[in-house]
Amino acid sequence: MNSQILQRCAAVLALLTLAATAPAFADSYDGLTVTFDKPVAEVQKAAIDALTVVGVDVKKQEPNYVEGKRGHKVGVFVGSGGEILSVALTAVSPDKTEAKVRTTKTMLGRMGQKVWDQDVVNEMAKALGVNPPPTPPAKK
Repeated sequence: MNSQILQRCAAVLALLTLAATAPAFADSYDGLTVTFDKPVAEVQKAAIDALTVVGVDVKKQEPNYVEGKRGHKVGVFVGSGGEILSVALTAVSPDKTEAKVRTTKTMLGRMGQKVWDQDVVNEMAKALGVNPPPTPPAKK
């Protein structure tokens, strides 16, 4: 009986430690920024399409910003899904748009979640009928 109590206490302590350090992990990742040779309105529509394709329920649609959340799925050891994906758009010129795609992992199911940024960029390019733009090297 005492070993079960100790195991539960250790599990709770591990979760509390993870919860305390999670914001530091979340803030260190800044997303993926790419530029499309298309107007903002077209890129915004492509962003909505791309988020939908990767399983996002789009909750916010503004001319320069799209955001939604992937549904949770139950796995054997840990659930997946629950990530919040956003695409912020900036017009560089009338026919050129910068898109900043960012996946934010949430606490629930964090270990089973993944970063969807490249998938979203690839789907946006497909929707726009262009090759995916080159992505800048990851920051170290």
